[in-house]
Amino acid sequence: MSDIPTAPRCSVIIPMDRPGPDALRAVDSVLAQGARLHELLVVAGAPLELPADPRIRLVIVEERNPAVRRNRAAGEARGEYLAFIDDDAIAREDWLERAATFLDENPGVLAVGGPDPAPAESTFAELVSDTLLAARFIGSGVAAHENRRGIFHVTSPHDVALVNLVVRRTAFVESGGFDAAIGYIGEDTALVESLMERGRVLYHDSVVVFHRRRAFPGPYIRQRWRYRVKTGRLLVSAGQRYRNPKVAGFLLAGLAFIAAAVFTPKVALGMLAAYVVITLTFGVLATRLRPLAWPLIPFAFLVHHATYFLGICWGMVTARR
Repeated sequence: MSDIPTAPRCSVIIPMDRPGPDALRAVDSVLAQGARLHELLVVAGAPLELPADPRIRLVIVEERNPAVRRNRAAGEARGEYLAFIDDDAIAREDWLERAATFLDENPGVLAVGGPDPAPAESTFAELVSDTLLAARFIGSGVAAHENRRGIFHVTSPHDVALVNLVVRRTAFVESGGFDAAIGYIGEDTALVESLMERGRVLYHDSVVVFHRRRAFPGPYIRQRWRYRVKTGRLLVSAGQRYRNPKVAGFLLAGLAFIAAAVFTPKVALGMLAAYVVITLTFGVLATRLRPLAWPLIPFAFLVHHATYFLGICWGMVTARR
């Protein structure tokens, strides 16, 4: 028997609520990861028809809370590293090898995440959404969505996204896993912050997952509305963890524009002109849309930011104190 230790193995966890072509592509992209893949745990509320591969395990959890589902799968996982990805994402062929090698070489790092750009075959409507998320300073504010370059320590739990996160199983257990009380939207932020309190979490631009965007406007706006309503509620109910100076600045800017529109319309027009210039500039720098579509960018950002502002406000008003 060889005394050479085997490289740490990865258990990939996919919650699957949308079985279909995209979900099967996600599964296939994971199965193509090579020797680092030990198993793929698909978590669903009912039996699914999946590829016949011995590395796949179906975990049935009837409760729809994604935190509960991921925790159950993590509890059954056998790999040293837990890799999280969504069922509408595609892992690049070297995803696990890059992430696992980085964790092997940096024992003080508890987790690593990376960019989650839209796939090359995205539709026009999906690329509009990707522009809104990827634009620096005026978009999502999430480094992973912005496809940032480089390797750096995560200083905000919003720098990485759960669609592309690989965690040491021991660190996941010590952190308590996902907070089931938070449930859908926000449970990933709580996990990353808990990991940051215990050690280092890094962003690495070579750890790549391609994530399909919701089409703009309808599906994208509905998703963002749910997110921002939850953000508003967490701002009120969950204390310091979700109180971000950027959110406060955004809300103040929105209130300032409303006040200007009511009391000094000329000032409001000047603010709107500056807004068009700023959103067009940063949007063009981030977009993969063709130049003919660039004039639509400020309008899309206006809808995007209005949804954020109104969603957060509604969440704060309706929060349980």
